[in-house]
Amino acid sequence: MNKVIYEISGTGKVTTYNWMMKSARLSLHDASATETGRFFNSMNVLVYSAFAMEAFFNHLGSHLYKDWESKERKMSKFKKFRNFNSDLKLNHDLSKEPYSIIFDVFDFRDSLAHGRTEEIERKEVVELTEDELRSYTIGSKWMDSCNLENAEKVFSSVETVITEFFRVAGLGEYPFLHYQGSVYGLS
Repeated sequence: MNKVIYEISGTGKVTTYNWMMKSARLSLHDASATETGRFFNSMNVLVYSAFAMEAFFNHLGSHLYKDWESKERKMSKFKKFRNFNSDLKLNHDLSKEPYSIIFDVFDFRDSLAHGRTEEIERKEVVELTEDELRSYTIGSKWMDSCNLENAEKVFSSVETVITEFFRVAGLGEYPFLHYQGSVYGLS
């Protein structure tokens, strides 16, 4: 089939937090389905859940505040979370789950984004099969987080917090429906 050059113009909207959640959801599915690559799929769930939460904060902020663009770069993601909790009059105890998990996943994301080579020394007693012993490693704190149980907990917590804040902010009932939309025409 021959390609033809078109001039297209229009407008669109991309809901970035939904794309990040979709990536996290697909990685969670893969981590659940097979042990092969589980560590990396779990890592992807954590990273993309953190990305989704931060993108959602920017989505929410732009709906709540006229001057969000100038505000958001001056606030840490932790401060954004605290402010939304207060400004939406939720006043949750952010040290309790699922809210505390949001701080944990941001710390995880930061440890990878600003990663360093680490010297690790540990002494521990572990119960392992012979096969598990062959692949056992002493890892860093972020590596210890990359497991299916934690990935499930983080994904669920992020999904819960986004859903709650979305509803309370009056944005609707279903925060994960819209990925993008556009209107364009051919010239």
